[in-house]
Amino acid sequence: MDLYPSQEQRDLASAVREVLAGRASGGGGAAPERVWRAAAAQGWFALGLAGADGGLDGTLADEAQVFAGIGAAAAEGPFLATVLAARVAVAAGRRELAEALTSGTLRAAHAFAPLDGSDPVQAYDARGAGVLLLIDEERPGARLVEVPGSAIVADLSSMDPAVSVARLRLDRARVLAEAADAGTVVSRASVLVSAMLAGVAAAATQASVEYAKLREQFGRPIGAFQAISHRCAEMAIRSAAAAAVVDLAAVSVDECRADAPRRVAAARRFTESAALENARVNIQNHGAIGFTWEHDAHRLLKRAWFLALSVQPRDAQTAALLAG
Repeated sequence: MDLYPSQEQRDLASAVREVLAGRASGGGGAAPERVWRAAAAQGWFALGLAGADGGLDGTLADEAQVFAGIGAAAAEGPFLATVLAARVAVAAGRRELAEALTSGTLRAAHAFAPLDGSDPVQAYDARGAGVLLLIDEERPGARLVEVPGSAIVADLSSMDPAVSVARLRLDRARVLAEAADAGTVVSRASVLVSAMLAGVAAAATQASVEYAKLREQFGRPIGAFQAISHRCAEMAIRSAAAAAVVDLAAVSVDECRADAPRRVAAARRFTESAALENARVNIQNHGAIGFTWEHDAHRLLKRAWFLALSVQPRDAQTAALLAG
């Protein structure tokens, strides 16, 4: 099993960084609409689909490269929901629906809730979405439903300002597609969230290292002091390990290995820890400026917390690890 990124994957990661350049800086970056159009043009939403289904024959490891970049930039947009919704549409034979999603003309929101729609659900990025991807992690199950304007009951506060949260009623929503192999959708969702968390960990590391080179105290860069250099080294180790466990989980899912559920759960637990710790230490390394609203450090921490709480609760991760 070769986990080292190929040249094609490194080129893909570079292209993603170029599209998202400036998105983690509170201004001056590409507008979300421009990013969305560029993402669709580059095939991000079709990357993991088979060529016969209008995709690019990419692997989950390829998609993980894209989502690591999205996490590193704390980018705004329903990337995860749209990629997964396209897969559900293809599996259900809804080719036109899949094409609308992969082209970026139709956006998907997502929610983790039972599929019966009997109770209101908490959905992410529902404003502007035409479809909602419902994921039931316990059954498991995955279903695409329409999102009529009347479905949104209330807007909710979000810990990540780049992600909107709303409460929806779906008792009258029309079902558009349902995945036969919902377990795969849930696994892929978890791997891609892990990739975003690994991206957050890497971005926090880079920010700290660059700041440690530039910021001076007592006549020399603060990176020359062991308190800072050791913290940066530990951040780099966590980032590298996070990227490795994501690649391992992605390859395990692609190859349908028996240990895939355990690998996926391990990736989620480790990347969550790495992202939260690196984002926290990044704020500490920046000193007083790291605690200000104007600085970007808090955006990485908020994105890490949002991702940590958005897919597969800790008890489900622990159960998967123990079962393995």
